[in-house]
Amino acid sequence: MSSLSAGWEQVLRSQESMPAIVSRMAQLDPDRPFVKSVTARSMTWGQLRSSVDLWAARFLALGIQKGDIVATLVDSDLESLAAWLALASIEAIDCATNAEFRGRMLAYAINNCRPSLVVVARHYLPCLEAVAGDLQSVKQVLVLDGDSAATEVESRLPGLTQLHALQCDITAARRRMVEPGWHDIACITYTSGTTGPSKAVLLPWGQLNAINLGTFPFEDLRASDILYCTTSHAHFGSKAIPYLAAMVGGQVVIRSRFALNSFWQDVSRFGITTGMLVGTMAEMLARSPDSPAADTSLKNLFMAPLGSAYRQFSERFGTRICTIYNSTEGGVAICSSWNPPNERTVGRLRQGYPGFEVRIVDEHDFEVPDGTPGECIVRAAVPWVMNAGYLHNAEATATAWRNGWFHTGDALARTKDGDYIFVDRLKDVIRRRGENISSYEVETDVLLNREIIECAAVAVAADSAEDEILLFAVKSAASSISPQSLCADLESRMARFMVPRYIEFVENLPKTQATQRVLKAELRQRGIGPLTWDRRTQACAGKTESWPSSKE
Repeated sequence: MSSLSAGWEQVLRSQESMPAIVSRMAQLDPDRPFVKSVTARSMTWGQLRSSVDLWAARFLALGIQKGDIVATLVDSDLESLAAWLALASIEAIDCATNAEFRGRMLAYAINNCRPSLVVVARHYLPCLEAVAGDLQSVKQVLVLDGDSAATEVESRLPGLTQLHALQCDITAARRRMVEPGWHDIACITYTSGTTGPSKAVLLPWGQLNAINLGTFPFEDLRASDILYCTTSHAHFGSKAIPYLAAMVGGQVVIRSRFALNSFWQDVSRFGITTGMLVGTMAEMLARSPDSPAADTSLKNLFMAPLGSAYRQFSERFGTRICTIYNSTEGGVAICSSWNPPNERTVGRLRQGYPGFEVRIVDEHDFEVPDGTPGECIVRAAVPWVMNAGYLHNAEATATAWRNGWFHTGDALARTKDGDYIFVDRLKDVIRRRGENISSYEVETDVLLNREIIECAAVAVAADSAEDEILLFAVKSAASSISPQSLCADLESRMARFMVPRYIEFVENLPKTQATQRVLKAELRQRGIGPLTWDRRTQACAGKTESWPSSKE
């Protein structure tokens, strides 16, 4: 700890896990409201503690022991929050499973964490039943009651129990409950899987705490703040955001997933002051006819990536905005202050606790000069403030943590002034005509065309050993733009080697549910199709007619 400044050790000692905060607040101020659901349910600190105790008793009645992993296939709500805290309090671990997964992906996610118990919301039970024959370690399934608690469920799933039928001993459970330590695993969350199979990340309590201390300028949050949580249960934000509200002594409002049409209604109804958005979400909100004309209660906004309209959003709605660079595995080593200077920055090196270091390196882990893109690698002076590795994947853990630094897999560049600029996922960099091309840069240029509202550029095989660029683009509702017209626009202002050879218009892009990241692996696998326009032949693969000529 010699590298820590004098005040850091006190900071480290003073921080609490969320179960510890719940226990303390339930004693000090049990009737104070803490968490609300948009469905009108709410809990005070005392009620949340009672719900955590009940859930702990339920898990113990089902035989869950210290170190066990429980897969949860549910939505973000008050019950999922209490269940997570209960598992942590009996030294077990919640592995949140993406409710959007089906078939092979769902079976993989459950089998990969090797649980004996799956907790499933009733409306997701058919999805689980569909893969019943593929489940390898599951011995019990607990079905949440939903709206029809008295209806019995017939299923071929092993050891199926309904919540209302479960008998448990709360008094005995309280004797077993503990407050988790800094090094204990708070939860397991799968990576987005945008470039390959999702990996199960082990997140210690120290990491969740470090994320919360770095996401916003923490000292500017107040006990009067009301935070808005709209991430899916499968994203660590569904746990980090309520934890952040607890850390600042505020309140949290939970919606199971982001809903464009409900955002401003929720802000007004609950007096929300603090929220988190992806840049594209903010742009859609700004264009929405339901958007308010004046300032709202929303004063603090975390936005990543920022997007081109973040300044207009800030000025129009009276909201101060910050951004960060982070991933499921990180602890927020790079962050901004309020209102960053431009939309490309992801911030600067985080100062003070917990002593992060960042390098931008080449493929051999040697630092590259400022202004040169390279892989971002990170480490910290304090233990447990970053991921504890990938569950049941020692090889991936060793690869990611080689040379004592965590390798993010992201290409960033540092400016001479110390700002970090996100370039691309390393696997999304396209090699064409001797040039390394950032798909992010291609997409940024394409979006300057106001008839395109979303796009994604991926590499496809070329005639040579290098790549060609395939652009998937979503047009605005009123647009009649052709691929030839779009291509001509790009040729007028882009470097020749960056202009996509292939263009395909699509209704939407495949995305992760929680973070709205484009699933580029899925687009690469899809590749060139019958509706893909080829700049070289001036025709779509599935058409015989040619488009009017456009220069190569």
